[in-house]
Amino acid sequence: MSSYAAVMLLDFSFLRAFGAEHPTLLSIFAFIVVLGVLIFVHELGHFILAKYFGVGVEKFSLGFGPRIFGKSYGGTEYLISAVPLGGYVKMIGEDPKEPLPPEDQKRSFNNQHVMKRFLIVAAGPAFNLLFAVIVFLGMFMIGYPSDDTTIGWVERNSAAWEAGLRSGDRVLAVNGEQIRLWEDLSKRIRESKAQALSLEAVRDSGGFKVVVQPEITEGKNLFGEDEKRPYIGIQHQTLGPVVGLLSPLSPAGRAGFKTGDLILSVNGEEVESIPLLEKIIMRHLGNRMQFEVEQDGKKIPMSVVLTQPEIESLQKGGEYQVLERFGLAYAELFVRQVTSGSPAEKAGIKAGDLINGIDGRPVYTFAELQEKISRKPGIPMRLKIVRAGVSLMLTVTPNAVTEKDALGNKVSVGKIGILSAHYPKPGPTILVRYNPFTALEKSLAMTGEFIVLILISLVKLIQQVIPVETMGGPIMIAQLAGQQIQYGVLELFKFMALISINLGILNLLPIPILDGGHILFFAIEGVLGHPLSMKKREIAQQVGLFLLVFLILFVTYNDIMRLFG
Repeated sequence: MSSYAAVMLLDFSFLRAFGAEHPTLLSIFAFIVVLGVLIFVHELGHFILAKYFGVGVEKFSLGFGPRIFGKSYGGTEYLISAVPLGGYVKMIGEDPKEPLPPEDQKRSFNNQHVMKRFLIVAAGPAFNLLFAVIVFLGMFMIGYPSDDTTIGWVERNSAAWEAGLRSGDRVLAVNGEQIRLWEDLSKRIRESKAQALSLEAVRDSGGFKVVVQPEITEGKNLFGEDEKRPYIGIQHQTLGPVVGLLSPLSPAGRAGFKTGDLILSVNGEEVESIPLLEKIIMRHLGNRMQFEVEQDGKKIPMSVVLTQPEIESLQKGGEYQVLERFGLAYAELFVRQVTSGSPAEKAGIKAGDLINGIDGRPVYTFAELQEKISRKPGIPMRLKIVRAGVSLMLTVTPNAVTEKDALGNKVSVGKIGILSAHYPKPGPTILVRYNPFTALEKSLAMTGEFIVLILISLVKLIQQVIPVETMGGPIMIAQLAGQQIQYGVLELFKFMALISINLGILNLLPIPILDGGHILFFAIEGVLGHPLSMKKREIAQQVGLFLLVFLILFVTYNDIMRLFG
């Protein structure tokens, strides 16, 4: 039984989120580890079932080609071969044309009952799926870092904002069901079908309840298809303390603040986020505030002394108006840089400008601004700009730029040539551990979810929703494995589990030469009561081999084009 074909035919459409960089020595090392382990697991399945049913195993090899190292034990030669792109188990009597001495007839693979042959062949893919379950089980039991339910940022005027949720709030329950992880909160929102959600949350050690009515927004799913989904306007990432200057006449302006400044501390208190900055400012009203700021790559001190009218204005200001009345704002929609010769420069946009409207509608995030611009290549747009406290209306026509989307499709998008001063930071995480029984339940569920995702990906490939260019082989495995190992051993093992599931499922495809092709022949034999004729099997094997060689060349071409394209 050979693992070579399935290793070369991997469908990576569902793994695009992992990203891929140019291969390095680390990538090559990770590739050898990943492939070696997964092939060993696959072939071990064939080997154990063959031994269990009394079938003689002549060779058990990791890799193909010339023998590098080998040792015989118990009638089997265990090998490591030169080409680490597969592996095989050679059983006695596996080739029907092979002459066998009388003493080997009982141990011959082809002389076994059809159900035994079926199980021996199916054991390879089954062990790949079992390996994934074991990896996920260990991950859930040992513990892995995961995002908690702390809200890092709330979009102004969104459903969450109108309900009273703010940055720093931690959600404890949804519709009476307790949750711990951000992924659980996201799942409840997705499954709400735009029905109102009752959220229990905590803020500054005080609990409260709110009802949030999700809005329906348009977006794209994992496969690039348009979809409508519930949205309440929150994210786990928090806004780093990078600010934009609203007016040079404000307290911040008098102190020398500039757009893009990173605030490090106030009166010795470390500033980790914009919401924390607002709280620190309110605590020090009436006192001299000594800021440590990183400006233009240098750390500089700044001193702010508020006048009595300014103190009163801050005290009377509404919730979350502190920063604005101080003369600063989130750097989210401030322009940090304008590309020379770009549509933005031609329209008169400058570094430090605040963009808070487009075509007569307000925008609240840079991502929203980017999305609206990207949808109108070559179409003039009116932008509302605030510069030094003065509002301006500028017309800009985005350039049409050809890019590849997440699935490798070439698309035309609008670009105007600006960079945001936005500085998102990862939100807080917790170490999640489960008892063995819960961990097993979750590992089985996770394996099942990935199996379904791979099967859907295959269907989408046939339907041409996913371009065939997303298929990849060993080079892509090396790229992805190299990237994952940089994040740590846990991420590498999780990646191995995903590839193992992929290998197991694709090996079950009813293509002659693959395990699935053998299983199909055995199923036909079970129904007919006798095997297909040798001639029919040989023709099927030749067709399967041709298809396999074609696909191997195709995915290798994809890998090379991704590498040098």
